[in-house]
Amino acid sequence: MIELVLSIGLAFIMLSLGLSLQPADFSRALGQPRALFGGALAQLVLLPLVAFSLLRLFGLTGDLALGVMILSCCPGGITSNVMTRLSRGDVALSISYTALASLVTAVTLPVVLSLTAPLLLPSPNLELSILPLSLKVFAISTMPVVIGVWIAQQAPGFCKRNRQKAERLANLLFLLIVAGTLISQWTVFTGNLTTIGPTLLTLNLVMLAIGLSLGHRLKLSTEQTTSLSIEAGFQNGTVGIVVGSLLGPELMQSQLNSFSLPSAVYGVLMTVTIIPFIAWRRSIQPLTTQS
Repeated sequence: MIELVLSIGLAFIMLSLGLSLQPADFSRALGQPRALFGGALAQLVLLPLVAFSLLRLFGLTGDLALGVMILSCCPGGITSNVMTRLSRGDVALSISYTALASLVTAVTLPVVLSLTAPLLLPSPNLELSILPLSLKVFAISTMPVVIGVWIAQQAPGFCKRNRQKAERLANLLFLLIVAGTLISQWTVFTGNLTTIGPTLLTLNLVMLAIGLSLGHRLKLSTEQTTSLSIEAGFQNGTVGIVVGSLLGPELMQSQLNSFSLPSAVYGVLMTVTIIPFIAWRRSIQPLTTQS
C-alpha cells in the first residue's frame, strides 16, 4: 500500500513539472552545446562517480549506501528550478536540464544500480532486473512528465490557471513524503544520521563545486554556471524515496524504507547549503540580468 501511495505522489509531482514545460524546453539545451555537455557530464556521469567514491572513502556499504546511489541518479525537479530562480540563474536552462534528465532517468538509474549494487550489498544472490525497474521508473517518473507536457499543449489556458496550484500541491507532497519517510524510520534516521549525514553533505558540496568549476571551464555565463551548479548539486529526493520503496519488496522486505532514507535525509540537509548558496549567487548576479 505504501508503495502505491508513494508512486501516486511522485507521479503527480512529475506531472506538475510537465505542466510547466514546453517542447522548446527539451530542444533549447541542444542549441547550447557547451551548457548541455556540462550538465550531462555533471549529472549523468560525475554525480554517480563522486557518490560511489565517497561511499568508498567513508566506508559505507549496505542498503543505506545503495540509497545514496539511488539519490545520485535522480534528476532535478521543480525545487531545483525554484532554487535557480532565487539564485538569479538561467531558469530556462535549468528547466531544460530537468526535462532532459527526467527523460533519461528510466535508463540511467537501473544501469547504475545494477553495476553498484553487487559491490555495496552483502548479498551474493542479488540480481537487479534492469528492464522491469526501468519500466517502473518510466511509468512513475518519465511518463507523467510527458503527459504533463502534452496537457500543457492541448489545454494551455487550463494549465496557466492551475499551474501554480499544481506546483504548490507538488511541493506539499514532497514535504509530506520526506516527513513521512523520516517519521516512519525515525530510529534508523537518528541512529545513522552521523553515518550518512557527512557523506550526503560532502556529496552536495562537492557537486556544487564541480558545477561551478565546469561552468567556468566551459566559459558559460554567470547565470548558466549557477544553473549548472544547482542541477549538479541538488537532486529530486522524491524520486529516490519512491525508487527505494520499489526496491524493497524485490530485495529485503524488512528494510523497505532503508533504501529511501538517504534521499529523505538529503531533502532536509540540502537546506543547510542552499540558503547560503542562494545568498552568495544573488550577491554576484545583478537582478537586471536574471533569466
